[in-house]
Amino acid sequence: MRPSGRRPYPFPIAVAVGTPLLGVLLTRRCLAVITVAGASMEPAYQSGDRVLIRRLGRSRATGIARGGVVVATWRPPSADPRGGPAVSYREPLGARRWMIKRVVAGPGDPVPEGLGPALIPEAGKPVPPDRFVVLGDNAAHSHDSRHLGYVERSDILGVVIRRLERRR
Repeated sequence: MRPSGRRPYPFPIAVAVGTPLLGVLLTRRCLAVITVAGASMEPAYQSGDRVLIRRLGRSRATGIARGGVVVATWRPPSADPRGGPAVSYREPLGARRWMIKRVVAGPGDPVPEGLGPALIPEAGKPVPPDRFVVLGDNAAHSHDSRHLGYVERSDILGVVIRRLERRR
């Protein structure tokens, strides 16, 4: 028997509905699925492969390790050989061009010898703070730091966690 005029308290219903919804929203904010296009990362990742990435916060560089694979905004070569931005990019994520590359040097690491024209003068010098040297695994089909120079930390969307099963 229910007391007259009282409705059941809505808190349990809100928790039951809100908790899974909050979990989905937080997961989408932390993770993303990217489809690889092109041959620059073969044999590790082939065109059409889907990868799960962990998004990085705006100021976090944690998790970007030498040998790891990142997804970053592709920018045209800079007028500054040290990798400074040639122009300011403020377009939404969906409008940007992305690249998937392996990190070969991070802040403080020496710039590897023998890289293409963009980093020849920087060879042996330490990579500046918040910058990375990235290369494709398939050098013959990769447009990377050899051509573009450093990749800025702010241009890195996230770090690849794993390859997902291919869609059929």
